[in-house]
Amino acid sequence: MRYRAACIVVLLLTISSTSSAQFPWQKPPARSKEAVAKILGPTTGKEPSRDLNIVWVWGIDKLHARETHEYAWVMDRYVNVLLPQVPRVTVAASMYFPKKELWEKADLVVFYLWPRGGWDYDLIDAYQKRGGGLIFIHMAVMQGSGEELSKRIGMAWDHRKGATKWGVLPTPVTLTDAARKSPIFKGFPAKFDLAEELYWQLRGDPAGVTPLVTSPAGPAIANKPLKGPPKIEDLDGKKWPVMWTKEVGRGKVFVTLAGHNYFTFNDPYFRIILLRAMAWTMNESFDPFKPLVTLHLQR
Repeated sequence: MRYRAACIVVLLLTISSTSSAQFPWQKPPARSKEAVAKILGPTTGKEPSRDLNIVWVWGIDKLHARETHEYAWVMDRYVNVLLPQVPRVTVAASMYFPKKELWEKADLVVFYLWPRGGWDYDLIDAYQKRGGGLIFIHMAVMQGSGEELSKRIGMAWDHRKGATKWGVLPTPVTLTDAARKSPIFKGFPAKFDLAEELYWQLRGDPAGVTPLVTSPAGPAIANKPLKGPPKIEDLDGKKWPVMWTKEVGRGKVFVTLAGHNYFTFNDPYFRIILLRAMAWTMNESFDPFKPLVTLHLQR
């Protein structure tokens, strides 16, 4: 079921400029057409090897300012505009946790939503056991105490007092050695700018995931206005995961903590990462998804 009609009111309430962000000084990173084309490389296939079913999970967030946590807009863009362009791909939207029948048909379930209780982890376990793919974006990692979710995706927000912290993502971010071998980051520079938010000190075992992108952390914030990006002397010098993968049963998982700012989803670099991750979790070629990287980059 699609939610295009249901989303119109929400979208009208959230549309504003395309450069707003968590802080006014955060701007979309500049990407040249040449750099994007070089990363994309030649296309050799036009459709997936099989019919694919993707479920996109979303939910309303009334606490964040416009241009951040744009769950409705992002769902609409991917479910109704972008992914249907790919041959043999069917996309369904689920407002909050998907029903059993969606899990049973899905090849990939993408979570990008304001967290809400009532998750059935038995459904996730059965899905991963049979080889279903999972993608978690930004605040989707905040669910319950984080203990159960971290078992399925590697790490999650830790609600225990003084545990997980958040703040501005220092930029540039850095690719790990594993990322340089991963199809998700093929052709990417070793470092690149990303105007985003970072969570760190997550719940779970860092040794149980494969970090692909890392960053040091700056000062933790609690909705405090910052006049500019963290200074070098303010960084902790550690390598906190920003994006990672994990394999559970026969299933593959990709997690990105980036996804706070609206314009991130119009960033060709982030689109490449997200679409490649989709293909990777489904054991498919990225080629059929390539045209979506530069399609409808504005609202």
